[in-house]
Amino acid sequence: MRTPTPKRKPRRSQLASFPAPTGGKVSNRNLALARDPNQPPGAAVLSDFFPTATGVVLRRGIIRRASIVVDDPVLSIFTYISGAVQKMFAAVSTGIRDITTVATPDVFAGPDVLTGQTSGNWNVVQFATAGGQFLIGVNGTDPAFVYDGATFAATTITVPFGSGLDTSDLSYVWVYKQRLYFLQKDSMNVWYLPVDSIGGALTLLPLGGVFVRGGTLTWGQSWSLDSGGSGGLSEQCVFVTTEGEVAAYQGLFPGDASWAKVSSYRIGRPMGDKAFMRAGGDIVIATTVGFVSLAAASRLDYAALGQNAVSYPIEDDWADAVQTRGQNDWRVEVWPDQQMAMISPPPIVGQVPILFVVNVNTGKWCVFNNWDVRSLGLFMGAMYFGSANGTVRQAMVSGTDEGAPFTGQIVPLFEDLGQPGSLKIAKMARAIIRALFEANPRLSGQSNYVVDLPPPPSLGIPPEGSEWGVGLWGGALWGESRTAIVTGDWVPVGAYGHDISIGVQVTSGAVSPVDAELVRIDLMFDLGEQGT
Repeated sequence: MRTPTPKRKPRRSQLASFPAPTGGKVSNRNLALARDPNQPPGAAVLSDFFPTATGVVLRRGIIRRASIVVDDPVLSIFTYISGAVQKMFAAVSTGIRDITTVATPDVFAGPDVLTGQTSGNWNVVQFATAGGQFLIGVNGTDPAFVYDGATFAATTITVPFGSGLDTSDLSYVWVYKQRLYFLQKDSMNVWYLPVDSIGGALTLLPLGGVFVRGGTLTWGQSWSLDSGGSGGLSEQCVFVTTEGEVAAYQGLFPGDASWAKVSSYRIGRPMGDKAFMRAGGDIVIATTVGFVSLAAASRLDYAALGQNAVSYPIEDDWADAVQTRGQNDWRVEVWPDQQMAMISPPPIVGQVPILFVVNVNTGKWCVFNNWDVRSLGLFMGAMYFGSANGTVRQAMVSGTDEGAPFTGQIVPLFEDLGQPGSLKIAKMARAIIRALFEANPRLSGQSNYVVDLPPPPSLGIPPEGSEWGVGLWGGALWGESRTAIVTGDWVPVGAYGHDISIGVQVTSGAVSPVDAELVRIDLMFDLGEQGT
């Protein structure tokens, strides 16, 4: 007896959500364990979105602060702050310019406070004596300078007779226990001045017999461990070589009986004399094995540093930048007001400039694109960077990159959506975004760990009257009376595979920043049969 074939019930679409990747960009997690219950959700791509504790927020753009010399990179930005006197300076190879106040940022004007130089890569420290507050600068090429708040001048530093050296041979300067210390370029020699002095005779501290891997000294700093032998903080003077060796000393100064080497450590090769930042008493260093805490290096074997590096979540991206962008002249700056630190590998011809950015509170990472960073500096709570074309720009202030639109991109880590044995067919998706005005995101289906984003979307359009000085910065959007707009329209997305993600792109191109924050992505999908 024949029985009728039962009617096949139509498939019912299922729903899934991708929370905002507050875990930042992740390139070291097992691909099959994207949704780790012990980790916040991460992203395969997090470009020009900054991870916060609640979501990921589209970065702001840049404006030009000053133009110095055409096509001469701005290699140093430094400041002088003493009471009511606050100054910012930028250096190119031929000299230094005061850019505290610039009437016409788009007009190029030559250096006007120190001229006749041959290198703009200055290392500068502010130092107080009974005579006042001073800047001391060295670059290993030009004579050292001293700045007293009004005038740049030659220093009164002298070197021992017969040494064949002068202050142009000093390449780095820092302060330890009220003394100025200097490195002699291309050597293992350290020089220091008398206590509370910005001039006078230098005294030599040779360290050639301390380090066994060769190379030269690249920088030195004061550093504090959690505790010393007598309890409490232990302030030490550390010396770092180009080969990644660190020697730590304690004591008043090298000529005192208290001066002694207390330890030595090995880190990856440091990637420049400006490739580190302070984190409390600790120092975090950009090295070939990652962004390494010196405190961690003092506790761990060298072989374990990589997996304990601050940069471990982006291990693959960091290693790729080390290989493709070089191991010298990286720049690091921490921005406490914005809870972020910026790490800039050297830009290279033919590739988009990148900036690694980490949330210093959560330790989560993202990448900013298209900022040609050759130097970094903070002034009055704002972040500035020097570029290859002789300009200085202020970061995170507008809705464009100096008039050019930019697009933020998000692709959460791929997931099997709880059905590893079945094919998934993505049908519809929506991005829940809150922003100051409608963000106009573009969504796209991504499958099987391959990221293939479509062209960027058109610009979000701010409401009328929202430009600077009229609405946005005068109160219409930033004021308390207006709340962010929450959008989340369903749109078709085409993708199928065993592992799915949804790409989100948001373009910012108006003067007004959109400040778009992704909350989550919802996905509507069908399941194939088991084994498909």
